[in-house]
Amino acid sequence: MNTTPAGTRRPSLPATGLLLTALGLLTACTTAPPHRPSPAPSRTSPSASACPESGLTVREGQIDAVMGLRVLTVELHNCGTRPRTVNGYPDVRVLDDDREPLDVETVHGLSSVATLDEVDTAPEPVGLEPGEKAVARLAWKNRVTDSTVPATDGSYLDIAPTEGEDRQTVEILVDLGTTGRLGTSAWGRPSEE
Repeated sequence: MNTTPAGTRRPSLPATGLLLTALGLLTACTTAPPHRPSPAPSRTSPSASACPESGLTVREGQIDAVMGLRVLTVELHNCGTRPRTVNGYPDVRVLDDDREPLDVETVHGLSSVATLDEVDTAPEPVGLEPGEKAVARLAWKNRVTDSTVPATDGSYLDIAPTEGEDRQTVEILVDLGTTGRLGTSAWGRPSEE
């Protein structure tokens, strides 16, 4: 005979096991919260605190990838102490794992890759006070158009703010497939986000 009052009885071991199994199954059926990856650190060759003699630092911005189209925002920061003006297109080369140039056609304008009128504007001078930045977009398609040709994957972008300026290297996957073409927009002001 059990003399423990009804309000203080402990559940039996089989009942506890059944309860834990039910809770486990319910937990497994719930939706996990959305994963929010932490922002990737900047992967430019100069450190974030280093400012080259030119006073301009190239950094990787956001990349958008939809249905094989890639659009990378490249940021040009005035890290110097005097105003700078850029005009035109970044001078871009795609490099392999050994930092050797790949056979990639770089064209001014994005229209040879995709229709991106809102960010593909004509070059005009962009004045940068210390601490300000300009942006350019690089666009390519990850598409295989010839199965007899190996796909081209670049590991780095070698970028000069304009032709003849000092080059800076940014580590980023450039998965061109077999298209062999990279379009660049002109430098411009960042859009309001």
